[in-house]
Amino acid sequence: METQDRSTHKERINRISLGPFERRVLPWMATRLPEWIVPDHLTILGLFAALLIGMSYWLTNYSLNWIWLANFGFIVHWWADSLDGTLARVRHIERERYGFFIDHYSDTIAIFLICFGMGLSSILDMKVSLLLISAYYSITILVYLVTITRDVFKISFAGMGPTEVRLIVIIANIIVWYLDNPLIRFHHAEFTLYSLFGLVVSIILFSFFLIFGVIERRKLAQLDPPRSRDLSRSKSNENVKH
Repeated sequence: METQDRSTHKERINRISLGPFERRVLPWMATRLPEWIVPDHLTILGLFAALLIGMSYWLTNYSLNWIWLANFGFIVHWWADSLDGTLARVRHIERERYGFFIDHYSDTIAIFLICFGMGLSSILDMKVSLLLISAYYSITILVYLVTITRDVFKISFAGMGPTEVRLIVIIANIIVWYLDNPLIRFHHAEFTLYSLFGLVVSIILFSFFLIFGVIERRKLAQLDPPRSRDLSRSKSNENVKH
């Protein structure tokens, strides 16, 4: 009987700037969690944190002070989203297929809740918010393609990962709150400071998608080179004979 290789072990690349900090802190926190807390609980908490962030941005229509609640939500989301996989590895209860699916399925929902909440706010234009969603999803698609084609789970680009993105957004929130999100004019166009920030981040993410897509293509071209014409012809002839 023919057997199918169902191994799901993949090389994990996470060379983020805050990696040394996370590699020390996350296992320390995971070992101190109560036994009744399991990775799925943290995943659900991460989704609730994303909903809290989105609602907080929407509430900035009434007061910009709600942006501090969004910052708190980002901290909770980092804690839950980063700790669920760490907890599984510390306790040796990894579920490779299930964990991979649930982690990225919940991330997809979380990004939509956060960015759409931004678009419903008074600080970010909805068009820029939708552009942000598209840019982030483009990066995640690239991650999935690399995972499938090279068995490499790459979640960092140029030293940037989800943790760094959250930190940048928190800093941007503080700056916008302090400056009261002023209007910035370019010729005939007007942007709030936060919309300009969102536009710049979108451009950077799309640039990462294009640049690293070309890099991955070159790596795959070396791993999977084109067949020679003679070999292709001989195989075609054998197929015709059979």
